[in-house]
Amino acid sequence: MSKVWYGNLTNRLEENKMFCDEIKVGMGMTEYSYSDRDAYEVIEVKDQKHVVVRELDHKLIGGAYSNDWELTSNENNPTRYLTKRGNYWYWTNVIDKSILNGFDDKDNDGKFEIMLYLAHNNTNVDELNKKGKVTRYYRANVSFGKANYYYDYSF
Repeated sequence: MSKVWYGNLTNRLEENKMFCDEIKVGMGMTEYSYSDRDAYEVIEVKDQKHVVVRELDHKLIGGAYSNDWELTSNENNPTRYLTKRGNYWYWTNVIDKSILNGFDDKDNDGKFEIMLYLAHNNTNVDELNKKGKVTRYYRANVSFGKANYYYDYSF
């Protein structure tokens, strides 16, 4: 549980808990935001500290303002990597130098998209050219063992 209290009390109580003994392929994972929750499925387990997940599609099956959702797997959704460091999970983003291939030949919109992506990941072109590959970690409030989608309509 985080030290800072914010958002939905249920989210704060469930984040960073294990609802299973071991992480396995096919099981659900929930990411807790301020008051919303996003559902994922585990698609690869490298070990119990390195996991690949994919977001589940969600479709509202209840009436207006309900939180009855149908969750379905979609192989076209992008995959995301999680790494456990200490007691917490982190979204792991590896940025490879290959993203800069043809950078000088791109139009201004193409250059802007690459620069925006690098800025969002706190990386600059010089650092990436120098190191060849940069890994960034972003704290993730997740729990394994169940996939739960929740949308807070009060915002």
